[in-house]
Amino acid sequence: MVLFIGELDNENEKGGLLLRSPSVDKQGLYRLERGKYFFTKSKNIAAGMGLDFNWQLEIITNVGHNHRKMGDAAAKYLYGE
Repeated sequence: MVLFIGELDNENEKGGLLLRSPSVDKQGLYRLERGKYFFTKSKNIAAGMGLDFNWQLEIITNVGHNHRKMGDAAAKYLYGE
């Protein structure tokens, strides 16, 4: 599995709806933090269970909460230029 997260999907991002609550905010205050938390938490759970963890984390530069730009990045990752 490859997890793509936009580098600019951070505290300055205004696109989309970002749910906030005390329990959700423990994962991070914005999507980039939450994505990194998800990846690290998953890796730690796998390690604790003695399982292989073959995920990859790709931080996509110059992309925020934008499905078209993330799609372009995914296409380049899968199929090259």
